[in-house]
Formats: sequence, structure tokens, C-alpha cells
Amino acid sequence: MDVARSAPIAPRTPVPAAPAPAPRPTAKSHAKQAPAAATGLWDLLTPEEQEFFARARALGPLTYGPPRAASQAAPLGGRIDVKG
Repeated sequence: MDVARSAPIAPRTPVPAAPAPAPRPTAKSHAKQAPAAATGLWDLLTPEEQEFFARARALGPLTYGPPRAASQAAPLGGRIDVKG
């Protein structure tokens, strides 16, 4: 059997070309944009979010124990019973 002379099994369909890539922004297109009004992360938060974080800041740092006075130092050199 001569394969070169046999008819194709399925008709060939043209393969669609890939879509053109999106144009990349140029320096000119960035210059046309208005400068951002927000100067920091805090300015990007909504008023409700700002209020939430302000209240959390007022509570102080999160710790596992009772709050210590700033002048009270941690005890040093003490012995502990580890035998239970």
C-alpha cells in the first residue's frame, strides 16, 4: 500500500493564529497617569480600618502574661523545680 497516494483521513483545518500580545505600557503612558494621592499604607485604609488599628495600637502589645510595669525587670538567677 502506497501511503503517499492515499487520501487524508480528516480534512485539514487551518489553525487560527495566536492573538497578538497586549501592547506594553511605555514611559509616555505612565506619565499621563495622575500621581497617587496616598503617600503611605495608612492612607490606603478606609476610615473604619484606620479606627480598628488605632484602637488595637492603644491596647498595647499582645502578650501571654499579665502586663509588666516598665521599670520591673525580669527575675534573673532564680532556681526552678523541674521535677514537678
